[in-house]
Amino acid sequence: MEEQTFVIKNKLGLHARAAGLLVRTANKYKAEISIEKDGMVANAKSIMGVMMLAAAMG
Repeated sequence: MEEQTFVIKNKLGLHARAAGLLVRTANKYKAEISIEKDGMVANAKSIMGVMMLAAAMG
């Protein structure tokens, strides 16, 4: 399994619009895509999962 790590550089973090764009983009791929913050992991294809992380910059 290939793994890649990215850092959120948006000063506002993953606010609703950015989270929606991430989810729409993730859903274009068959791959399993997850996002992690402070040890909590969410499915990047789920807007509720991404928003529940309340991911801030960094």
